[in-house]
Amino acid sequence: MQGISINDLYQLKSLSQPYVSDDNSIFFVQNMLDKKENTYRADIYSIDKQKVVRQYTNSGLNLQPVVSGDFLYFRHKEKDGVFQLMKMPIDGGVAEAITDMDSVDQILLSPDKQEIFFKSVHTDKEDDDKLAVRHLTEVQNKADGIGWLPTNKTYSLKAYDLATGKSKTFWTRKQDFNLQDVSSDNQKVLYLAAEHPEWEDKFDDSMAVYCYDQKADKHQKVSHSMPEAVFSDAHFSPNGQQAALIGTDFKYYSASVNQLYFYDFAKEELKNVTGHADLNVGYSNSIGSDWIQNRLGRSGYWLSNDSYIFSAYDHGHSRLYRCNGQTSQLIHNKNRDIVDFAPIDDEQIVFINSTPEKAAELKVMNLADQVENTLYNPNKDYEQSHQYAKVTSFHYSSTDQQVEVQGWFTEAQGNAETAPLILYVHGGPHAAYGDSFFHEFQALANEGYHVAYVNPRGSTSYGEDFARAVMGHYGECDYDDVMTGLDYVLDNFEGIDKKHLFIAGGSYGGFMSAWVVGHNNRFQAAVIQRPAIDWIGLYGNSDIGVTFVSAEMGVDLYKDAGAVQYYWEKSPLAYADKVQTPTRIQHGVLDRRCPASQSEALFTAIKRTGTDCDYIRYPQSFHGLSRNGYPSLRVRRMNDIVDWFKRY
Repeated sequence: MQGISINDLYQLKSLSQPYVSDDNSIFFVQNMLDKKENTYRADIYSIDKQKVVRQYTNSGLNLQPVVSGDFLYFRHKEKDGVFQLMKMPIDGGVAEAITDMDSVDQILLSPDKQEIFFKSVHTDKEDDDKLAVRHLTEVQNKADGIGWLPTNKTYSLKAYDLATGKSKTFWTRKQDFNLQDVSSDNQKVLYLAAEHPEWEDKFDDSMAVYCYDQKADKHQKVSHSMPEAVFSDAHFSPNGQQAALIGTDFKYYSASVNQLYFYDFAKEELKNVTGHADLNVGYSNSIGSDWIQNRLGRSGYWLSNDSYIFSAYDHGHSRLYRCNGQTSQLIHNKNRDIVDFAPIDDEQIVFINSTPEKAAELKVMNLADQVENTLYNPNKDYEQSHQYAKVTSFHYSSTDQQVEVQGWFTEAQGNAETAPLILYVHGGPHAAYGDSFFHEFQALANEGYHVAYVNPRGSTSYGEDFARAVMGHYGECDYDDVMTGLDYVLDNFEGIDKKHLFIAGGSYGGFMSAWVVGHNNRFQAAVIQRPAIDWIGLYGNSDIGVTFVSAEMGVDLYKDAGAVQYYWEKSPLAYADKVQTPTRIQHGVLDRRCPASQSEALFTAIKRTGTDCDYIRYPQSFHGLSRNGYPSLRVRRMNDIVDWFKRY
C-alpha cells in the first residue's frame, strides 16, 4: 500500500462541529481542500440512528449547523467572503438565505429553538484611492491573519425569530465580541470582549466575560474579580443560576494554565473548580496539528445544573472530564485529540477523533461504560489503498534530570534499510505536539524520512512550571531538551541514517532551528520557517511584540537596564555568522506575528558567511501558511522542504 503523499492534502478529509438534533440525528461538518478553486471547502452532513449518511451542501464553506423543527440552519460563505444565515428543509430541497448584506459571523440557536441569536458584522465601504493614507493612533493596530486591524467595521448582536422571519437588533458597537451562550429563558446572553478597548498606548491581551440582560438593557461584567484574565468559554447552567467559564489568570502570559470556573449569579462569586496545575482546560491551548479545520471550539456542556463535562489537554493528548462536585476523567487510556464534541443526552456523547495514525472519525461513546463506536470515517475509501506511517510516543529525562520530556517518532516508509531523520520543533513556545494527525509528518515519512518531534520545556499540557521554564531562559533548557531528544532517538530507534540528520521548525521552532545551527554543526541541512530571530526587532514589529517579547524575555526593552544587550544575546541573529549548516528559509510575506524582515535579516547574515543559504517568500501568506494558507502554497512549501533536504 502507498503512503500519504504531499498532494494527498487534497484527498484526505477532516471533521468538526458535531450537533445533535431532537431525534438524535447527528449533524457535522466535513472539511476538505479544493484543488480547482485553490481554497477550503466545508459541507454539512448528517447521520441518523440507522447510520444513514446524508449530504446537505456541496460547495463553499458551510458551518455551524443547527436544527429547529423541519429546517436546518447554517452559515454559508458567499464568493465575496461574506457569510449569510441559510435555511434548508431537513427532508431535502434548496437552501435559501434569510439574511443579506452584513456578514453573519456566529450563530446560536436559543434553548427553546424559536430564535437564532447571531453576531452581525457591518463593513463600511473603504476608499478605493490607491494613494489613501492610513493614520495610526493605537499601538495595537495589526493582527496576523487579518493585517491592519479594520477601522471601518461595526458589530451587532441580533436575533432572528424563526416563526415570523423577523430580526431584531439588541446593540451595535465598534468593539468586536465573541458570542457564547443564551439563557434558557432567552433573556440573557453571555459574550466575551476585550477589557480595555479604549487603550491606545498599551496592548490589551485580556478577554472578559459579560452578561447582557435584554429586559434591563444592561451589560454585567461576570469576570470582574479577574481583570487581567483571558477567558475562552462561557455557558449558562440550565436553570441560569450559574455559568461555567474557562480561562486563565494570564499571570505567566501564554504559559498560564486554563482552568474551569463556576460563577454564581446571585452571590456574584467566581470559583476555580479544577485548580489542577497540570490540566489545561479547554481548546485555547490545543495541541498542534496542520489538519484540523473549522473547529467549533466549544470546550464544555452542562448535562444538568450540577454536572458539567469539558475538554482538557494533559501531556500531549486531550481528555474529557466531568465536574459534579469533584473533577473526574471520562475517557481513560486513549491517546488522541478530541477535535470537537457534544452530548447526545446525559448518557452518551458524540465526538470527532484524531490520532497520529488516523485523520478523522466521528464516534459515539457511552459515558457509563466508556464503550465507543465509530459512526463515520470520511477517509474510509482512501484508507483502503493508503497506509499511515507508524508513529511511536517516547519519553526521556532532561540532561539536568529536572523533567521528563515527551516526543514522537514517525517512521519512514519504503524498503530502505536506513533513512535520514528530520528533527522538527514546534512553534509557540507555549504550544505542543501531541496525539493528533499531522499530514506534513506523514508526507515526509512517505518521502523516505523519519520525523522526530518533541515537547521541550516551554510546551503546554505539562503544567504551568514546565511551560514557563523557558521564560527568561530561551536557548537554555529548551535547547538542551531538543538536543537530548535527538540523542535519545538516535540511541533508541533503528533504521536511522546517522550521517543525514536535518532540522526544521516554524515560528518559535524557527527560533530554535536557527539557534541550533548557530551553536552546533550536527545537522546536514536546516529549513527555518517564519522564525523569530531578533528580539529587538520583534518587540516593535510583531502584532503581539511588546507584551509577548517582554513576557518571554523576562525584561522590557525600554524599561529594564541591560535589556538591549540581553535581547541581542538571546537572538539567533547574534550567532548567524557562525552558521555552517546549509539553510533554507521560508516565510509568508504577509506575516504579522514574525514579520518577514526577521527572515530577511537572517538570510543576509548567513549568506555573508559563504554558507549555502536561500530564502523563499510565499505571496498572500500569513504566519499560519502551513495550516490555513492557500492550498497550492501549502503543497509548494512542503515540496520546497523535501527539495532542500534531498540536496544533502
